[in-house]
Amino acid sequence: MFNAADYSDLLHQLETFFAQSTPSHPVSQPLDPAQLRDRLPLNLPAEGKPLADLKIETAAYLHHAVKTAHPSYFNQLWGGVNGACLMGELLTSATNTSMYTYEVAPVATLIEQALITKLGELIGFTHPDGQFTTGGSNGNLMAMAIARHRAMPTLKQDGMLNAPPLIAFVSADSHYSFAKAAHLLGLGTNQLWAVPTDAQGKLNVAELESLITKAHSLGAQPFFVAGTAGTTVRGAYDPLTEIAAVAQREGLWFHVDGAWGASVLLSPKHRELMRGVELADSVVWDAHKMMGMTLMCSVLLVKQRGQLLNTFSTQGTDYIFHADESEPVDLGPSTMHCGRRVDAVKLWLAWHHLGDRGWAALINHYFELAAYAECLIRNQPYLELVTPRESLNLCFRVLPQSPDQDANQLTLRVRQVLLQKGLAMVNYARIGKHIIFRLVICNNQTQCTDLDRLFEQIGAIAHHLQAEFPQEKT
Repeated sequence: MFNAADYSDLLHQLETFFAQSTPSHPVSQPLDPAQLRDRLPLNLPAEGKPLADLKIETAAYLHHAVKTAHPSYFNQLWGGVNGACLMGELLTSATNTSMYTYEVAPVATLIEQALITKLGELIGFTHPDGQFTTGGSNGNLMAMAIARHRAMPTLKQDGMLNAPPLIAFVSADSHYSFAKAAHLLGLGTNQLWAVPTDAQGKLNVAELESLITKAHSLGAQPFFVAGTAGTTVRGAYDPLTEIAAVAQREGLWFHVDGAWGASVLLSPKHRELMRGVELADSVVWDAHKMMGMTLMCSVLLVKQRGQLLNTFSTQGTDYIFHADESEPVDLGPSTMHCGRRVDAVKLWLAWHHLGDRGWAALINHYFELAAYAECLIRNQPYLELVTPRESLNLCFRVLPQSPDQDANQLTLRVRQVLLQKGLAMVNYARIGKHIIFRLVICNNQTQCTDLDRLFEQIGAIAHHLQAEFPQEKT
C-alpha cells in the first residue's frame, strides 16, 4: 500500500527545488499560456504507469512552478516555507479524512478545537467558537451570514420576502470578498455601503455614523459593520475600538477582517495594532499569511458560542451526524460546508515547533525588515513612499529623472523587468492616481541583504529604462 521508496525521486526533486529557491536562481521563469502548454504533459493517457515513472510529470511541474519560498518573493500576502507545516500537510494527506464528524476525525477535531481556543484567547474572547474555513473570503461570508441570521431569525425558513433592505457597512478599502458575500447572501451589492477612508486608508468613523443615519432615513435596516485589520494594499488598521462603540450603540454585528493583520496578536510588541478587536463579534484570521502556513489555513472565530450552529444547522443530516446533541463534538453542523479538509494539524505542528516565543520573534523580525525597507526607500531620491507604513506593506513608486516622463509607466516597466528576468516578484496596485509597488514583508526566508539587492536592482533597471527608452508624460 505504501512504500517509502516510491517517493524517493519526488523527495529529491523537492530538495533540489528548495535548494534552488535562492538569490542565485530566478524566482520564476514566466511564459505565456501557449508556451507553457507546449512544455507540459497535459494530455491525459488511456494507460497509466508506475509511481516511479511519474518523475517526468513532477519534474515538469516543479521546473515551471513559481518559487514562493525564494527570498525575493514579495508578490502576495504569503510566502516562505515552514518545515513543520509541510510535515502536517503530508500527515493529513496520508490519513485523508474530513472534518465533519469526530467519528472519522477524532484527533483532528480535538486539535482544531484547541486552536480555536488558543486563537480566541489571543483575540480576547473568553469562550470562543470557531471553524477553520477555505479562506478569509469564506470566513467573511460566514460572518455576514451569522449577522444576517441574528438580524432576521426566521430568514432560514422564510427567506428575505417582505423584509426591509439589510445594509452592511465596510471600508472603501475593504476586501472585495464582502461584495461577493452580499451578492451570494441575497442582500445585493447595492446594500453593501462603502465607508470613506481617511488619508491613511482607515475607515472614517464619522462617515460611518452618517451612513447609518442615512440608512435609517431610507427605511433600511443596518445590521453589519466590518473593520479591516491590515488592508490589502496599504496594510492599514481600522480604528476598531471606535467602530465597536458605534456597532454596540446601533445594534450592529461587528466583524473584523484580520485575514492579513490579525497575526500581530502573536507579538506583545505589535499587538497594539489590534486594539479593540476583543470587542468584535467575529474575526477572520489567516494563518497562511503572516504566520507562513501553506494555503489554506484560515479561521473564523466567533465570540458567542452557538451562533455558528444556529446559523448553519439544517435538517436531513442524521445519516452523518449521530452524536448526542447534549455534547456537540461534531464540527460539521456548525459550518456551511459538508466535507472539509484538515487544515488545523499543520498549524498545530508548527506551534509545537515554534512555540509562542517563536511566533513573536517571527512577527518582530518582519516588522524590523519592513522598517529597514522603509529606510531604503526614503534614502533613495528616485523612490517615493506613497502612503505611510503602518505594518508590513510598503507602497512606493519610481520617480523619473525628467518631468516629461511618466512615473506610473516607469513603475510598471521596472516591475515587468524584475518579473521577466526572474529577479524578484513584487506586486503592484493603484492608490489614487498613482501606480505603486506593493512590497509585502511576510517571507521567512527574506533578510536585509535580499532587500538591499532588490532596491539595487530597481535602481539599475530604472536608470537603464530611462536612458534607453525615454517616455513621454501622459
